[in-house]
Amino acid sequence: MTSDTMSPRPRIVLDCDPGLDDAIAILTAAHFGELVGITTVNGNVGIEHTTHNALATAQIAGLDVPVHRGAARPLIAPTMDAARIHGATGLGDVTLPGLTRSVDSEDAVAFLCDTARSVDDLHLVAVGPLTNVALALRHDPDLRSRLGGLTIMGGGAHAGNVTPVAEFNVWADPEAAAIVFREAAPITMVGLDVTHKVLLGGDEAARMRSAGTPAADFAAGLLDYAYDRCREYGLDAAPVHDATAIIAVTHPHLFRSSSHPVAVELHGEHTRGMTVTDVRPAAAIAAAPAPPAHDVVWDADAQAVIDLIVEAVVNS
Repeated sequence: MTSDTMSPRPRIVLDCDPGLDDAIAILTAAHFGELVGITTVNGNVGIEHTTHNALATAQIAGLDVPVHRGAARPLIAPTMDAARIHGATGLGDVTLPGLTRSVDSEDAVAFLCDTARSVDDLHLVAVGPLTNVALALRHDPDLRSRLGGLTIMGGGAHAGNVTPVAEFNVWADPEAAAIVFREAAPITMVGLDVTHKVLLGGDEAARMRSAGTPAADFAAGLLDYAYDRCREYGLDAAPVHDATAIIAVTHPHLFRSSSHPVAVELHGEHTRGMTVTDVRPAAAIAAAPAPPAHDVVWDADAQAVIDLIVEAVVNS
């Protein structure tokens, strides 16, 4: 599978919280899409780090893409992070160059709303907590109708990764996620059901490193760090969640999805942050009020997705 079989290059705004896999997602989006802008959000690490990491990734890859700083904390929930997975600064132990550029604005929400109005068929891909997207919907309730698509990396129908039922991005700001799932249908939910099937390890890091470019060396170092963390948990490879969501936008034919009502649980003692996905037959659902339906991605041609992510990195 190569870029020769991809869909037309989509115009993408990437809302992210870099993060190891977010950085690889930036490279993937720039290679297979027209990356219109990057917005940052508090998530894997704090907003100072996620914004710095987005700028550094763009600089290393030579990307002329604007970066806009976003929300520094969740809407209501206490601030959490995933530094135990991503490292204290979010990009593992990779040495970053000194920054030669700065953010284009401190207002990611305004950028999202303005860009949705000015760029036709824009696809918003949100791969961090959904705080910026919820705030943008509050600012412009018609935001979803202005977008060509809205894809999130988040949630999962069957399992979580920070609790038994909650995935990190939704769990980190469930109030924001609840707003987005309720008010921005249809969403394409690229959750743990599929991202845990797209696993990269030492072989893929070696393939990246063989390109010998600064961006490929950088991505290989990130993957090495992620792979090492996963091995501590008894896993043989690392899921690259966020880049998988990018490939779901640029190469949707590689994925299998179906439409289901999804709601975000806010109050359960053991289930807060769960994306409650109703997989009952439609007739059973019709018997009671249901939350909005979303496209839930279940499966993928995992090897093809892996090869495309590596291709994007090698050519960055």
